[in-house]
Amino acid sequence: MELVRLFLGAFASFLLNPLFWLVVLLITSQYGRVARNEVQLFGRAKYSVARQTFYFALLGLAGGFLASLLLVLFGISLLDIGIIYVWPLAVLLLLVHPRYLCFAYAGGLVGAFSALLQLLEQFWPAVTSGILSGLAAIHIPGLLALIGILHLTESFLIAVSGHLFPSPLYLKTDKGVVGGYSLQKFWPLPLVGLMALLVPQAAAEAVSGVRMPEWWPLLAGSALPGAGETLLYLLTPIVAGLGYGDLAISTSPQKKSRRSALNLGCYSLILIAAAFLAFHYPLFTIPAALLSPFGHEFLIISGNKQEFSGTPLFAARKNGVKILDIFPRSPAAAAGLVSGQVILSVNGLPVNDSLAMQNIMALAGSMADLEVEGQNNSIKLVFSDFRSTGMILAPDQFTTVYLEVKQPRLFDAIAKKSKLRT
Repeated sequence: MELVRLFLGAFASFLLNPLFWLVVLLITSQYGRVARNEVQLFGRAKYSVARQTFYFALLGLAGGFLASLLLVLFGISLLDIGIIYVWPLAVLLLLVHPRYLCFAYAGGLVGAFSALLQLLEQFWPAVTSGILSGLAAIHIPGLLALIGILHLTESFLIAVSGHLFPSPLYLKTDKGVVGGYSLQKFWPLPLVGLMALLVPQAAAEAVSGVRMPEWWPLLAGSALPGAGETLLYLLTPIVAGLGYGDLAISTSPQKKSRRSALNLGCYSLILIAAAFLAFHYPLFTIPAALLSPFGHEFLIISGNKQEFSGTPLFAARKNGVKILDIFPRSPAAAAGLVSGQVILSVNGLPVNDSLAMQNIMALAGSMADLEVEGQNNSIKLVFSDFRSTGMILAPDQFTTVYLEVKQPRLFDAIAKKSKLRT
């Protein structure tokens, strides 16, 4: 109970932590950017920025709580896992492409290089002298377990909220301009981590703390207490942020987020298992470290390939026009129209493209009868202006505003940046 009290006290301190609110502000700006893209494409934003920020901030608190429990259970010391080396590399990778601002890449590469130094040190002890000594002392299993825990938390958050507030978009692909959804999610992540300190036995006994069981920590660091010393672990609040970016083109947002969450969850569990394997069998340290960036890159590439190779759900049709999305609290929403329906005619006149639909609606005045595919009765739509019905139609040959997304590969992007500099 004393440990629970200390843990809850450290976690509750985030509500008074300026860094936590700074991350919330940064996340608010990201949702604002998504809203501006919607305004550029469709003339208005679909969802409230404040509502999204509030909702995902609450989910971030829940995810941070679960991640903190795992960090404390594993006993990962933040002082031992080389964060001081991971962050600078993460910033450098950010300059290559924003999606590489991820501990899976920076942490895995730092861990692999550290493992290589530790291997070379057995044959040439001088190789780890000077500035490389700290890099060679990194507790690599703890670093990999941290990466796995963060991505496991992300998979949980994607599973419960990755499909919410999907942002409609027009996207240029190899199959032409198609409709789809951007699944951009950001969560503030308050974490309670540990810092392990070697202190004199007498000093540790003078501190009001909790004696942990013999089996803990599960991933002990390399620091070993000497005579008259003991390891003292401090609960330390830290603040991070998680981001998820995906596209739903040939699948629905619900199906896409479930699949992404499942794949990321499996990757996370495999990486955590690899961390424990490297902890007990150091021979596997380098393969475990390389699993972090290459496994994550495989997830991204295979997921995009699967999504873009499928048949788009919202593309131009020969007969009728398909509804991509409906704005909340709009005339179309009030009439009961939903995404995926196909409008065949308006006031008895057939519509086969967005231009015909727009012209007929403009002549309709303030009321129109819509014939919807697969529905016996026509839908009556009442509106004040044909441009504000709240319908977002699937793109066709008359669509002139769209986005183009390019997904770089890690080493191809690095090589391109290097060529530009030379």
